[in-house]
Amino acid sequence: MFTRFVRRISRLHKIFGMVIGLQLLFWVVSGFYFTLYPIETIHGDHLREQIDHGILRPEEVEVSVQDAMDASDIWVFEAELSMFLGEPVWKLSNSHEVKLVSARTGDLISPISEETALEIARTGVPGLASFEGEMHLIEENAPREYGGRLPVWAFETADSHERAYIDVNTGDIRAVRTTEWRIFDVLWRFHIMDITGDDRIDTWWMKLAAFLAFAMVITGIIILVQRLMRGKLFS
Repeated sequence: MFTRFVRRISRLHKIFGMVIGLQLLFWVVSGFYFTLYPIETIHGDHLREQIDHGILRPEEVEVSVQDAMDASDIWVFEAELSMFLGEPVWKLSNSHEVKLVSARTGDLISPISEETALEIARTGVPGLASFEGEMHLIEENAPREYGGRLPVWAFETADSHERAYIDVNTGDIRAVRTTEWRIFDVLWRFHIMDITGDDRIDTWWMKLAAFLAFAMVITGIIILVQRLMRGKLFS
């Protein structure tokens, strides 16, 4: 009776293996790749440098926050004094927009120019900007690898393998994308079984695959125990 039961378990184990085997391979391969690079490398942190914007000196602030708000032409929920490439600025924001206004002259800095974006790229991402490349403005249909708000300045190396995305309004470096990141992204989608790019791990096929993988392990353990009991582990 027990032997017949184990035979059925063995048959189920093989069926589970045939059904879920390819996805198990994807899980193992993608998991192995994830261990090769620190997440900081995937994010391109090794290519970045902290930009020294300078020290804020109150005596250099000549524009009131009210004047800056008027110049920004947006509804302002928050105002902050900071430095931007050696110049004191008012950083004005709401839940949708951020604008920079010079605290010296009251001029609207946002959106930043191509020359300013290039300076930020050369200073903030020297690992990319040391190569030949070009800056272009993306106003719509951004690549999936970016996924942030538009418009955005994109510095792209000549071979198109690396890009840095710079916020048009704040000059912040939003993302650095490299070949390692793109491989990671593709493998991640296969790893979580969501090729749509929504990064969902609660899909029904993910749950089904996890259940089948679990069932395969359980049936394998039962077979192992039976072989150990019969002394035929390596036969």
